[in-house]
Amino acid sequence: MYIPKLMCTQHPDTTVRISAQQEVDEAIQAYTMYRCDEVMSDYEGKLTPYAQPKDIVLKAHDLEIPIGERFFITPRIPNPSLEGFDRVDLSIEAGILANYYSHRLQDIQAVKWFILPMVEDINILRLVQRLIIRKINVLIEELNTKMEPVQLVPLLEDTHRHVLIQDYVLTVVSVLKEFNVDTSVLRVFIGKSDAAVKSGHIASVLSITYALSALHKLSKELDIEIKPIIGMGVPPFRGALNNPELVEGMAQRYRGFSTATIQSAVRYDIAYKDYLVVMNTLSSSIDLSPSQLPDEAINMIDRASRSYRNIVSRYIGTIQKIAECVPGTRDRISWKSYGRLLPAHHEELSVPRAIVYTSAWYATGIPPTYLDAEFVVDLYKKNMLDDVLKMIPHLENEWRYDSRFYVRDVAAKRLDENIVKVVDEALDVMGIKPEPSEPYRSLLELNPVEPHMIALGRIRGFLG
Repeated sequence: MYIPKLMCTQHPDTTVRISAQQEVDEAIQAYTMYRCDEVMSDYEGKLTPYAQPKDIVLKAHDLEIPIGERFFITPRIPNPSLEGFDRVDLSIEAGILANYYSHRLQDIQAVKWFILPMVEDINILRLVQRLIIRKINVLIEELNTKMEPVQLVPLLEDTHRHVLIQDYVLTVVSVLKEFNVDTSVLRVFIGKSDAAVKSGHIASVLSITYALSALHKLSKELDIEIKPIIGMGVPPFRGALNNPELVEGMAQRYRGFSTATIQSAVRYDIAYKDYLVVMNTLSSSIDLSPSQLPDEAINMIDRASRSYRNIVSRYIGTIQKIAECVPGTRDRISWKSYGRLLPAHHEELSVPRAIVYTSAWYATGIPPTYLDAEFVVDLYKKNMLDDVLKMIPHLENEWRYDSRFYVRDVAAKRLDENIVKVVDEALDVMGIKPEPSEPYRSLLELNPVEPHMIALGRIRGFLG
């Protein structure tokens, strides 16, 4: 079975506004100009037309793009525990109907996978996979249409779920076997952004590294091919796998992936020649043996998460206010209606989705990677920092990259002196001297800063 290497997504992390009506043409451009072999048609918290997968099939057919052979459409459907069941049902139908048309036109299947985001409850995973198979079976029986079963790909976006990733794979295997579906090749999606929002950068790096290693072991135990997808953007907080300056180190850090996302910012906010660096590096890094973590890594995930949440809880009100002014560059539902919950101090804080959250932190003068500052200082005082840096290669490079966006005077005014002092101490420990560019500093100092979010994003090369 051919497994795609590069998945073009519809993330709103670019400063360029892309409407839902433009996304069919965008998909064709992904297959041709950006050389992606998979396009995510995204329905999670997003107002995507239900005809979109079919329309991509029709346009690809007209342009003689061999969709279903070396190019695929993979819908990300809503999670029924977070969105209305009608949206779940209709997005599944959209993918199945795309297959109906691809079979009629080319006798081939354009959609071979559905992605289920924010997976936590194993029973929801089981329910949706069964629903997909039953819907396809009805179409086969009633319309006498050839169609293979479509596999559900669980998207795990939480450090705790990363550590338990084997349980989710075994659930998919059990449902597929129940319907006599081939399980020799499975895909699993590991997300960085939401894990970072909930637990911080260091914790999410460790949990993803652990998950990739666990999948490699499980693959051998079950004697099946498990092909991980990793979802990451341009900024370090969101994985930096789309970052031309950092991609080489990140591709080595996250060894073990079979597919990587190509998100919007690297296509629209970064020069094409730099995009090619990202594309070539990722393409040459597929299916490498994953890194192995020591046993104490699990404890470090928990400690780093607690430290990160302690900092974030002090400033969440400011972040929420700034987030209201981050412009949407896709037809997504507002984060106020479909946001995230961050557990802190025995309560759950409402926070924006990852891209808006990341953009809001940069607007305070503090890159969100630095929200691990207290943890870094604590590790240094306990002579444990070198041990963690060995577990997280290239962390210093990420901190150095983000130092160009750290403007301490602005951060002191928009937040307070306490966070600036701890970030300064952590930077000193890491041996980094921040040197923000003058155009960026001058723009960030404007008050109010909210009207300039797009301009700041253009300087950085990403909105969030």
